[in-house]
Amino acid sequence: MPETDAPSDIPSGGTSDVVRREIAEVHAVASRTSNAVSTLASSLKDVVVRQEKLERGLNLSSFVAYIIFTALLAGGFFLLYRSRAGQLVAERDAAVRGRDEALAEAQAARREVATRDQAARKAYDFWQLIVAGKRNDAIARYPEMVGEKLTPTEEQVFKDAVAKARAELVDQGFAAGVEAFKGEQWKRAAGEMKKALSFEDDGPRAAQMRYYYGVALVKQGDYQEAARQLDLALAGGAERTVGNDARFHLATALEILKQPDRARAEYLRFADAHPQNNLAWPARRRAAEITQRYSSGKPTNQP
Repeated sequence: MPETDAPSDIPSGGTSDVVRREIAEVHAVASRTSNAVSTLASSLKDVVVRQEKLERGLNLSSFVAYIIFTALLAGGFFLLYRSRAGQLVAERDAAVRGRDEALAEAQAARREVATRDQAARKAYDFWQLIVAGKRNDAIARYPEMVGEKLTPTEEQVFKDAVAKARAELVDQGFAAGVEAFKGEQWKRAAGEMKKALSFEDDGPRAAQMRYYYGVALVKQGDYQEAARQLDLALAGGAERTVGNDARFHLATALEILKQPDRARAEYLRFADAHPQNNLAWPARRRAAEITQRYSSGKPTNQP
């Protein structure tokens, strides 16, 4: 570069001062610039540090938020699982109960069918007894049928059939017993009446049968059973229907059984109630004999 001449109006000694001042100014400007740059760098560093702290805070907050979100999501899924699992368990238990109930109902139905089939077979066999006229067998088997699974119609038909069979057997036995009684066939009469009483042991006709049965037993010497049967006959009104001499025969049995007080009372009750009866006088005589016999202290076994 071509050299230039210094201005002629500036002394050479002053050139150094100017240069120094300019250098000083430049140096001052450089210092200020350097300080400004340092300040800017420091500020920038602070900004960067704060930014890093902010980012770390944001990252930590995000991580914490992520953890919380994950925990909430996991908790939600767990609660959903628990709820669904509980529902499934309840549905399973309900299904098991339903299955068990269905099995129980099926077993009950099978038992019901088996019971009904058995009852049907027994009902058929029982009906055959009725059709064949086997009244004794039908009556003996009837208690078994009462506990069976019968239809209402079967129950009523069998009940009526057994009642009819009983009535027929009672009619038959009563008629045969009366016929034997009139023929003084005491053993046969007692047997027929006893058999008839096994089918009908209560009511007016039973009282009549007990009269014939009791008298037949007196004639055979079975005084204990005779007294029992005649007591029942009198209680049932047989004295007013078929046997006005029932009390006389009762007194006879009681006398033999050594019950003198009651025997004497029954003799007198009979004689007072039926004074026209042929046995009224013998009854009074026997009552007097009992009084005399026991008052003298000499009891006897003979009426």
